[in-house]
Amino acid sequence: MKYKKIMLFAFTLSMTLIFYSCEERVSEIDEEIYIPVKESNLYVRLVGNPNKPIIIDLHGGPGGHAGFNHEFYRNYLEKDYLVAYLDQRGCGKSDSIKNTSLLTMEQYVEDLDVVVDALTKRYHNSKINLFGSSWGGTYGLLYLIDHQEKINAYTCASGKANSVYQNNSLIEHELKLANELEEKSNNENEKKRYREILTKLSEIKNSGFEDFYENVHLLKFKFPKELGFNPYWRNLEDLEKVKAIRDDSTIFERAKYTLKLLKEVTEKGEIVNEAFRNTPAYNNLNIIDEITTIKIPVLVIQGEYDYVVGLKQANMIYEALKNVPEDKKELVIVPNVAHNLTIEAPEAYFGSVKSFFDKHNN
Repeated sequence: MKYKKIMLFAFTLSMTLIFYSCEERVSEIDEEIYIPVKESNLYVRLVGNPNKPIIIDLHGGPGGHAGFNHEFYRNYLEKDYLVAYLDQRGCGKSDSIKNTSLLTMEQYVEDLDVVVDALTKRYHNSKINLFGSSWGGTYGLLYLIDHQEKINAYTCASGKANSVYQNNSLIEHELKLANELEEKSNNENEKKRYREILTKLSEIKNSGFEDFYENVHLLKFKFPKELGFNPYWRNLEDLEKVKAIRDDSTIFERAKYTLKLLKEVTEKGEIVNEAFRNTPAYNNLNIIDEITTIKIPVLVIQGEYDYVVGLKQANMIYEALKNVPEDKKELVIVPNVAHNLTIEAPEAYFGSVKSFFDKHNN
């Protein structure tokens, strides 16, 4: 009898160990899949707990990729969620673009709907949440206008709903800086250059934002450098963190990237970026009225000095969400940072995002 009890205990212990061993194996996954969409295949890296709600990551751009987002999200979200790092059409490890006519906002919404349905089926109707940053923030809003019934909760980080405000806001800021610098300068060559910038800024403002690819480069990179500010960064020392990432081979390993692949992905993303930037509908997008139809929980978060989308963009989005109940919408303005919240203020940023998703995924 005693022998039987010992054997029963041993069997129970063995099964318990097997159970926990299996539990440990399935509690966290890291899988790469491709989801077929119209004339393409979209790459998705699934990392985290497959037994928990899903968060689909919508990267920035247009033309960016989700390759390194795992590095920033892994310590905050992957334990309690299954994060789906999606490379959008023509981006990252998704298929290269063969038909640029499909690089439209409408096609991207259709693509995301296929991804949502595929993940819902794969994980047996698990809750699906969206987390969009920069262009991804806009992308998420576009999707919710048509398909909010499929989404549990949404975080719009550094996104825009009004491109005309975004463009004019940055132009007005640069006009102000150029005027001030032209007035203060005693160097005739400098004054001449500032007058040239002022002329070009006025020309861009009156252009109708149609063929905008080259002008975006001027507005976001060339002119800011000459005018002494950076629309993406409030604290320029944070740029050193980006350089550290580029020099860290372990980060590349965790991202499943190489320097060669990153170069290829960056070049391929420019095709997407140019196509969108030279599309008048994208450059003049204004969905403020349309997002009033959204009713699901939404967090709107932005840096205090985010000149990329315009300082008042988050407030505009939040105020337009009139049909989201007060207890289901949040507005967070992170102080003393600009556009790159993942690097400039990770604790405040991910603290707000994690708290929001936890609240609406119980």
